[in-house]
Amino acid sequence: MKEFLKTKGFKMTPQRELIFRSFFELDEHVSVDELYDRVRQQDNSIGYATVWRNLKLICKVGLAEEVNIGDGITRYDRITKVPHGHLFCTVCKGVTEINVEQLVGLLAQAANSRGFTPDSFKIEVQGVCDGCHGKVEGNGQ
Repeated sequence: MKEFLKTKGFKMTPQRELIFRSFFELDEHVSVDELYDRVRQQDNSIGYATVWRNLKLICKVGLAEEVNIGDGITRYDRITKVPHGHLFCTVCKGVTEINVEQLVGLLAQAANSRGFTPDSFKIEVQGVCDGCHGKVEGNGQ
């Protein structure tokens, strides 16, 4: 990671290393608040703004992207080689990744047939997760 950042013009400080390591260890879609809480458990001298700036840096160097699914909370997701979409539960606010390789192929074909060259795809589905169905049904909804 240190060498990668160096090639992008950034240096790896101890605080940055902790923030990067914590982000990638979480292996989930994380908000600034969630990452800040995690980092502060290990080093309470790191401020909120430092965590926020480093999440922005992780995005800038191409290792993550912002995920905004309409609930007002920006989450950060690692960039992977396998195309994936997100299932967003409107009850518990949980985010689950789904493999969308086949769907991306179909979307690319549809775009290409209209003379359009896509750069990227974002697939997000909102609804109610399995764990929340009982909560919704129990409320008469």
